[in-house]
Amino acid sequence: MRKLKVLLLAIALLVTSNQISFAHAELVKSFPTANSTLTKAPKFVQLEFGEAITTLKSKSANSIVLLDAKSHKIMTSQIKIKEAIARVDLIGTLKPGRYTVKYRIVSADGHVLNAQYKFTLS
Repeated sequence: MRKLKVLLLAIALLVTSNQISFAHAELVKSFPTANSTLTKAPKFVQLEFGEAITTLKSKSANSIVLLDAKSHKIMTSQIKIKEAIARVDLIGTLKPGRYTVKYRIVSADGHVLNAQYKFTLS
């Protein structure tokens, strides 16, 4: 009976450790949200991930870039990171149009997440 308990415990640990090792940070919430249409200009872009973000000495390790419809970079503050949340404040006010949020985040496990999404300001 003891051998069976040990075997079941070993299998449970193996399954759990595989699930943890394959987990990476994924975007779970954003503002503005992907493919949304806003009627009021946002004052910031904020991204929330499923696990903590690593802060590295390199200032370019984590970034959030906002581009207009002509791919011109919109001025923002430096990225601020608190646990699993990354944020930049917008400098100035956005004009109506389509915008792209591009981000590069290094998660706690070292995995780099490069992605983008769009939103519209009407």
